[in-house]
Amino acid sequence: MKDLRILIYILFILFAGACRQVPEPPSPGESDIFVPCIPYPGTVPGLDIVTFNIETFPLNGYSSVIAVASLLNTIGADIYALQEVASEASFNQLISLMPGYEGLFYLINNADWNLAYIWKTSEISLPRSSARLLFSGSEYFPRPPFEVSISHNQTGIDLILINNHLKCCGGNENETSRRMASLMLKDYIDNDRADDAVIILGDLNDEITGSEADENPFLNFISDPENYLFADMEIATGSQLWWSYPSWPSHIDHILISDELFSSLDTAMVYKAAPCYPEYSYYISDHRPVGIKLVAAD
Repeated sequence: MKDLRILIYILFILFAGACRQVPEPPSPGESDIFVPCIPYPGTVPGLDIVTFNIETFPLNGYSSVIAVASLLNTIGADIYALQEVASEASFNQLISLMPGYEGLFYLINNADWNLAYIWKTSEISLPRSSARLLFSGSEYFPRPPFEVSISHNQTGIDLILINNHLKCCGGNENETSRRMASLMLKDYIDNDRADDAVIILGDLNDEITGSEADENPFLNFISDPENYLFADMEIATGSQLWWSYPSWPSHIDHILISDELFSSLDTAMVYKAAPCYPEYSYYISDHRPVGIKLVAAD
């Protein structure tokens, strides 16, 4: 009889563990949960810009909407460029949980792979009429780049943002796609945006540290240091503990700035929120947000 009781107890423990409920995500108002993991939240007067692949948002229904809202509210950036926004309705729910922010969804319906922007209305002027898609007919852009013009009220910085989600994965065809996309983007900025401050950002799906063309599709930018700078290069060449895509691990989410912004660049960072929220990969994303802070030039 004693052995039977022990067996029943063991089976109960195993069953309870197997049926463990995933904890509920924090509410948007419970932003304190992420505070210890966000050492550089958005501040006035700097211009804080973040790119974030939020993995087929919402990853797990409305609970993901709540969790993402809590994280973004804690980061407090002035503008977010998002990738993999699967649902426009859920995106609108996200905006409703972020007081003081507005959003702009992709100009086309691209299934699970839509791009979007969210910005703080007290800090950012973003004319919706400025929004447009680039290279929409190109085979090298499975998701056409999403361009907007913004002005930052505090610093007076005016710039063009180009949100991207380039072709993923290895293989010659995919690598060629990213390389050609990089060439086309640079040609566009060199010729059509030569007098503008420009930021290319997003999930570029490749690393930026290789020294050979066959392993780094962005060498065309890197080889022109007078005009372009990857603001996150020190992150890319640093410890993998801070890379943007930890499950590989690799650093594939980037922010590239043109020379007009060199003197304004203050800080680049990756927001590693999972230590504060163990269910991060279940509710939020397999990527981490990458951000920069710009300040008024001297």
